[in-house]
Amino acid sequence: MDSPTTPTPSLTTFRVLAFDIYGTLINEPAALHTCLAPLLARLPPSHPAPPFPALLSAFDHYEHEVQASDQSLSIPQVMREVYARLASSLQLPPLPAEAESFVHLKGSAPPYPDTVAAMQTLGKHYKLVALSNIDRASITHTLDNALAGVRFDAVLIAEDIGSYKPDHRNFEYLLEYVRREFGASKGECLLVAQGVASDHVPAREMGLWSAWIARERPEGETGEEGVGEENRGKVGFRWRWGSLGEMAGEVEGVFGREGR
Repeated sequence: MDSPTTPTPSLTTFRVLAFDIYGTLINEPAALHTCLAPLLARLPPSHPAPPFPALLSAFDHYEHEVQASDQSLSIPQVMREVYARLASSLQLPPLPAEAESFVHLKGSAPPYPDTVAAMQTLGKHYKLVALSNIDRASITHTLDNALAGVRFDAVLIAEDIGSYKPDHRNFEYLLEYVRREFGASKGECLLVAQGVASDHVPAREMGLWSAWIARERPEGETGEEGVGEENRGKVGFRWRWGSLGEMAGEVEGVFGREGR
């Protein structure tokens, strides 16, 4: 993606789709809701629980903050610290059992209902690459369970790369990998993600084409609405779908019309 004025290419242009996993393919909010239940149950009647969207926003903020503060932290260390900050924000003491549930939150999260079928459809047309801020143990559990029906051509994770998105090193690692292994150029790689700050902001900074999977978007949002005030003007995604199923349907249509 050279600039906002560069014509949007056909979806048949791409050879590789690089996916964020948790929040895009995997229903991380559902797992967070489960993990938060014991913590929220300890709140006194005088301190009602915040609405879940506010807790989800806080979770995302703390996760990115902790990862950015020390790129060497492992995912278990990150998640324990995120839990501790959430508990502190609720004025509750942390408990080891609750912290441990957060360590396993990502690996135990379920897929979105459309994920497996959509990925199987997309796999007919593209190489599929996972690009995730995750550790080997968690992604292995996810691939063996929630995504057992999905075949990835490569799985690139923060534990192996040595940094967390939105660090540009993760995207440089991706681009070098697909060039070396698949002979694909940057212009032939499409990043598919729900995360805005972690994925779409650095994608624009690096001139990488991207598509936003705007899960659970409010009705009537268009353009950059929903990306957050702090990210306005910083994203450059050219496609926006409410689900992977929507994306797979459009891809099938485009390849059919173009006889590919």
